[in-house]
Amino acid sequence: MRVLRWLGPLALVVAALLLADTVPHPLASSSAGGGLPPSVDFASAPSKDGEQFLPGEMLVKFKLPLPPGAVGVIHGLAGGAEMEYLPALGLHRIRLPDGVDAQQAATIYNALPWVEYAEPNYIVRAAITPDDPLYPVDQAWYYDIINAPAGWDIERGRLATIVAVLDTGADLDHPDLESKIWTNGRETPGNGLDDDLNGCIDDVHGCNFVTLPPSNDPGDDHGHGSMIAGIVGADSNNGQGVAGVAWGATVLPVKVLDKTGTGSASDVAQGIIYAAKSGAQVINLSMARPSPSRALEEAVKAAHNTYGAILVAAAGNEGQAAVGYPAAYPEVIAVAAFDHGDPNSRASFSNWGPQVNVAAPGVDVFSTHLNGGYARGQGTSFASAFASGLVALLLSQDSARTDDDVRALLRISADDLPDGSTPNWDGWGRLNLGGALNSRAYQAILPGLVKD
Repeated sequence: MRVLRWLGPLALVVAALLLADTVPHPLASSSAGGGLPPSVDFASAPSKDGEQFLPGEMLVKFKLPLPPGAVGVIHGLAGGAEMEYLPALGLHRIRLPDGVDAQQAATIYNALPWVEYAEPNYIVRAAITPDDPLYPVDQAWYYDIINAPAGWDIERGRLATIVAVLDTGADLDHPDLESKIWTNGRETPGNGLDDDLNGCIDDVHGCNFVTLPPSNDPGDDHGHGSMIAGIVGADSNNGQGVAGVAWGATVLPVKVLDKTGTGSASDVAQGIIYAAKSGAQVINLSMARPSPSRALEEAVKAAHNTYGAILVAAAGNEGQAAVGYPAAYPEVIAVAAFDHGDPNSRASFSNWGPQVNVAAPGVDVFSTHLNGGYARGQGTSFASAFASGLVALLLSQDSARTDDDVRALLRISADDLPDGSTPNWDGWGRLNLGGALNSRAYQAILPGLVKD
């Protein structure tokens, strides 16, 4: 591939300026014109932003007004032509020849001493609002606060990104969930074998560790798990029901809590390892206990250190300065909840402490429920699900991101909130989906973090 480059000392351009009074303005036409001198090589490199700017267009503003002839020669060196001049802004809208990359051309223009700035003609879109009928009344308030529509303009999730929801199971036939449920392509249904050696036999759509031995039916008999699954990744913009955070991601239901919403450390630990072995990049743990468990700790460490999974968990709902487990383990992203009446303040039930990383919606949250229905709830369980959804979006955007990468993006993009009387209740701050997914903004201050 050829490389875009400009004349070293810009001698040709300087000469063009000196001759400006005798050079006719070549840019009156909207078609690309003006040949390239032999020593200027404008490559046709594919754009990394794709549809994020109009192909072949660039905006240029000069520091001082230049004679029309000089402007024409400068644009002509790029083989470009002026499409439009915006006098109120002093902007020249330029059409570049076919195959010339606008980002690279802008880089070259910006190197010229008399150019104030040059940039591609970026596309601006209305922040997408899902057409799910329950979204405007029941969900928009908190999705707007966490800047979700701007995030969805950038990324909505990929099927290859798997989020394991360790909970009471999921309503597998729910119209907003059935298309999002994981299918185990490595398992032969009905042969009575654990073909993929992940710890569950014939697990086509997930596993149930509440039963002994584990069964392949992760159906929900409580409702909590279905709500969490809907927050993470309900089928969205489909004209029905509600919207989830990571629309396009896949949900792996793992039942580790029974019909009363309780479970054992052994079941949860098994579920964590099962999820990691099954390929889940994100493991959501919307549960908390007040004291540590070695079994849970070892499972968390194995999923994180051996399998590379990113774990997210609820801080707990006791309204005290003690983050629950497994959220308190350093390998886990701990999530607190902010309030509805005052989204800058801690929800009264939300635990706080130095282990908290971020805050997310946890009051008046609306999501999928049992028997194809919908329900409203509150708790740090739901806050955890929002954070897991954002992690899924970040991994969908770049599957090579590590736990450290994700934490850095969450930290930099989060909106810091007042501590009040509960220090560090929000950790880095409130989730900001649009900010986290707009990773290019952080390239300069975190070199190497964003992988193109």
